[in-house]
Amino acid sequence: MKLDRYEIFLDFDFKNAKYKGIEKIYLENDEQEVLSIDAVDLKINSVKVNGKEVEYSQSENKLNVKSGKFSGELEIEFEGIVSDTHLVGIYKAKYDQSYIVTTQFEASHARRFIPCFDVPYMKARFKLFVRVDRGLKVISNMPIVSFRDDGGKVVYEFDETPRMSTYLLYLGIGDFEEVVDSSGVPTIILATTEGKSKRGYFAMNIARKVLDFYEKYFEIPYQLPKVHLIAVPEFAYGAMENWGAITFRETALLADDSSSSQQRFRVAEVVAHELAHQWFGNLVTLYWWDDLWLNESFATFMSHKALAELHPEWKFWNYFVLSQTSRALEKDSLTASHPIRSDVSSVSDVEQMFDDISYGKGASVLRMFESFVGGEFFRRGVVSYLKSFSFSNARGFDFWSSISSSYGSNINDVVSDWITKQGYPMLRVSVTNRSIILEQERFSLLGNVENLIYKVPITMEVNGKSMTYLLDKEKAVINIDEDIRSIKVNLDKTGFYRVLYNTDLFLNARLSELDKWGIINDYWAFLLAGKISYNEYEKIINNFFNDREFMAVNEISNQLSTLYAINPSKYGEIAKKFHKVQLRNWRNDKTDLGKITYSNILYRLAFMDEYFSLGLSELFKFYDNLDADMKQGVSVAYAITYEENAMDELLSRYRREKFDEEKLRYLTALLLFRKPYLVVNSLSLILTGEVKKQDMPYVISVVSYNPYAREATFNWIKTYFNFLREAYKGTGILGRRLGEAIPLIGIGIEKEVEEFFNNIEMPEGSRGIKMGLEMLKAYSKLK
Repeated sequence: MKLDRYEIFLDFDFKNAKYKGIEKIYLENDEQEVLSIDAVDLKINSVKVNGKEVEYSQSENKLNVKSGKFSGELEIEFEGIVSDTHLVGIYKAKYDQSYIVTTQFEASHARRFIPCFDVPYMKARFKLFVRVDRGLKVISNMPIVSFRDDGGKVVYEFDETPRMSTYLLYLGIGDFEEVVDSSGVPTIILATTEGKSKRGYFAMNIARKVLDFYEKYFEIPYQLPKVHLIAVPEFAYGAMENWGAITFRETALLADDSSSSQQRFRVAEVVAHELAHQWFGNLVTLYWWDDLWLNESFATFMSHKALAELHPEWKFWNYFVLSQTSRALEKDSLTASHPIRSDVSSVSDVEQMFDDISYGKGASVLRMFESFVGGEFFRRGVVSYLKSFSFSNARGFDFWSSISSSYGSNINDVVSDWITKQGYPMLRVSVTNRSIILEQERFSLLGNVENLIYKVPITMEVNGKSMTYLLDKEKAVINIDEDIRSIKVNLDKTGFYRVLYNTDLFLNARLSELDKWGIINDYWAFLLAGKISYNEYEKIINNFFNDREFMAVNEISNQLSTLYAINPSKYGEIAKKFHKVQLRNWRNDKTDLGKITYSNILYRLAFMDEYFSLGLSELFKFYDNLDADMKQGVSVAYAITYEENAMDELLSRYRREKFDEEKLRYLTALLLFRKPYLVVNSLSLILTGEVKKQDMPYVISVVSYNPYAREATFNWIKTYFNFLREAYKGTGILGRRLGEAIPLIGIGIEKEVEEFFNNIEMPEGSRGIKMGLEMLKAYSKLK
């Protein structure tokens, strides 16, 4: 079957949240007597083939048309509902006492909007006409080319899109406030709800610079005349790369000088990520979802590359390793992980693929092989790939074939190890006089996996001299022509593997900031896996206790905060001591990285140390005038010091606040009381609708770090689990966040937690839950 285009007319009843549609699909059907079209929760009124009515039937998710073989026009009259419960398909995104109508189709939710062939390889052009009440604005992928009055309403006609997949189609209807930057091509348009566009200029400025960078790097201009950056007030995902009409959570798009440095970093990274998709995903699209990593890994990789180039002071590759590589290494050490490229057969399988493996591991492997082949060879391969498959679909081997062709040698064999095999290796490194012994085994936190041998591109420095080696067997011995005085392996943590040394010689080496991070992160994993004792781990930490570099300090802070959450009485002393030392080190650092570090240290110390909070809480009276990077720490200190009285004030501020960045600060503080009943009261804001649906997973993640309300939190989740699940039905989001929360919520009540989560039916979140239960076993060994 050959699919050409969709012509869609939609008549909206905005007040009653429903619409009627007439859709014409132009295609050539020379294969099937019965056409099977994706359609969910749509009422079909009639179906015609080339103007003649034909028989049809509907199942739960299909429209089956007895069309016979034909070439021409398939016309469908249908009716749809704008969802008030789900955050996928077409739905209401509520704010204040109003809402906008918006859409979210990836991976397979366009079928909730229109009858369509809702698979990525069925690309087509889309021509859209939308009839709405006068006064409402309408946004879609392409610019409006005409509008006309029609019976008290207005009909907007949009220009036709290029060939693209259904999941990239977008429609937004509402009272949008817009800011336009027409200083270059394409036009950049920011759209928000009323009163919020003033915080959009930072994102627009980033977008312009990033677009210029990508056009030079890819050697292909951005393909559409405009790009909308749309702040959606209620949005399950962080952002979505709809071609020419990118949607964002407000916290992923809105930032200005009043925002924290962390917030500006987040906005910059998400904007750069979604713009990378305009080439990698939109212009060239994966053929099927088993190659999702092609979209997400590359957008993650490119966003950090762009920002590292545009803002070198941000050290964005360091930031990448601290966040993306770190999370991916942790998740991929669990049996419930999956290879970067995985077989996908069902919708629930697709939804679970949007995880740290498809994003972080894939991007880390791209970074590893860019280092292996060289930056310019890699770029030329990317350009060749994009030009060869523009407006079409591709598979993973097409990408690596382009890289191999540019490099001049076939790397598919080495790459396939990292794309098709689950997990990653741990290298044991030992030294005897002039020999280095390298041994590899698959790393697992629980040690219950089949061992695999990987082709590992190793970088190392011996006595200050760099060398490379491809380890493709279980053990190798490398002889050196001098006594070994210092050694470090996996330079700048470019390789996706861990290194366990049987010597202290690595501490004699010149360690870069990335090297330090690699050692600290690896030895944390070895502690969790039981490969070293806590005393050995503490020895490593003590070597960097007074370090003054962003990566080492934030990594140790992350680890000690987790240990505190596991057992405050056992790990509280070392955690507080470290954070007090580092608070002094970073108090006066005015760089963005310094502010992020100070903010993290202040917030965590405030939560851990009641005596410190007592003094810090006095700053709450000046809260509105505080530097944004201090506000989270001060609000948490206020909550811990004043408990019930603080709840009233924090809740009042939360209800009044218009911007989500600030609302989430208050919400975080409301979840970290020491008294369990106050935490339960805060959790119950979800039930009243005062916490947005989009923020439910965030709430679960934050409250999991509160060891003083574990059992109360778990009981609350058990009681209202179905309520939580309903908002995220059909997505893998809740499952992933539960995977992060279960390991801490379950400490001390492991049996009850395992029993509950093992007995729930949640196919779209099963992998995340399994990962969480595995991590709970690892954490429980330290309690």
